[in-house]
Amino acid sequence: MTSKSWQDKLAVGLIYSLLALLAVIVVYPFIHVLSVSLSDRGEALRTGFHWFPRHPTFEAYRQLLDYPFIWIGYGNTLFRMAVGTAFTLLVTVCAAYPLSRAEFPMKRALVMLLLFTMIFDGGIVPNYLLLKELHLLNTRWVYVLPPAANAFEVLVMISFFRSIPNALIEAARIDGARDLRILRRIVLPLSMPALVTIGLWSLVYHVNAFMDNLLYVTDQSKFVLQQIVRQILIENQLDPFTTAINQIPPAPESLKMAMVVVSALPVLVLYPFLLRYFEKGTMIGSVKG
Repeated sequence: MTSKSWQDKLAVGLIYSLLALLAVIVVYPFIHVLSVSLSDRGEALRTGFHWFPRHPTFEAYRQLLDYPFIWIGYGNTLFRMAVGTAFTLLVTVCAAYPLSRAEFPMKRALVMLLLFTMIFDGGIVPNYLLLKELHLLNTRWVYVLPPAANAFEVLVMISFFRSIPNALIEAARIDGARDLRILRRIVLPLSMPALVTIGLWSLVYHVNAFMDNLLYVTDQSKFVLQQIVRQILIENQLDPFTTAINQIPPAPESLKMAMVVVSALPVLVLYPFLLRYFEKGTMIGSVKG
């Protein structure tokens, strides 16, 4: 076994140093947010770097979680995450499977229409008028029905369905299976990486989305979590009754950082369990060796 020269050791040391520096740059914003959210008023108002809370306190989280619209926003966000993701997967699979089959008529023209919708959009005013005519304004369904059909996700699923060996489908047809049974018993089990990837994309979209709330919903009981976050971070709307009498309130920075942590929890909890499927799904369309 040959020993490495000093040039190789120096190169390896520089690479690891650079990677360590990049890791610190990437991780520090999360450490800063968590540290400020757990700091007392004096420490939170201090300028400079925050690596750890010197006097930890959960007062910001207590006051934030006492705010009733936080739980309303969480409920609406969980609704759109669960129902919206289910609708997205259902529509995506039902649209992509026929278009992935060679015997399906006019599939090329329909794929071109999908590509057309990715390039051109009707705009905010036509979308608003359409949703108004469909009686979706000020309802929770405005969060889940319009984004259920996503052209890019349909194209991704078409690509994945086409990668499944056609011999499996032909063998099932010889045994008498119809398309719906083939899809349920053969195609979908083999498509779990792609389905989980698209599901994760949909989850992240629904967690972060607030523009549809801003445009189409005025009833505060139907606000999603990100709209509540926007009110707290930008408009500083937080009822003062959550702070007890003769008690020093937490700094606004602590409340804002605690809000960021609370709003990021759903994705942070789900992402580790979906990571292995996400890694496989992102390889869709890559060059095979």
